[in-house]
Amino acid sequence: MLKKLSILNGELSVKFDSLNTRYTVNMTSDDTELKLEYEIDEEDQISIFNNELNDDVTEVVITVYNDEEMMSYYLEVYKMKSDTATNMEDYFASLELSTDTYMPDYIAPLIASICFLFILFFFAFLFKSRKKR
Repeated sequence: MLKKLSILNGELSVKFDSLNTRYTVNMTSDDTELKLEYEIDEEDQISIFNNELNDDVTEVVITVYNDEEMMSYYLEVYKMKSDTATNMEDYFASLELSTDTYMPDYIAPLIASICFLFILFFFAFLFKSRKKR
């Protein structure tokens, strides 16, 4: 059995336990093979099968064996691609402020005055006192 296993260019989903035989490995690098660091007994031998990674999910099988017993560990390797969701720097750099359009200084106070008068007339219309005849 494996005594210790660590992935140098990836991350195991859970902490290694020699009795657990299935693991998930997440890789963010563009390596073509899984770099392993392991510890086994002196009389044991190890065999690593399918350690050539592709862009999809790859299952790497590590088999530890001796004359009496054999144990296999299965690693599902996912290669994570780091995609940029948005590139705001290019967007902001492409924005140009146009100086061709000029707005006179009296426009803002004029709009505010019209809104105030509209609210005042609307208020007076709703709440004017009605006389009975």
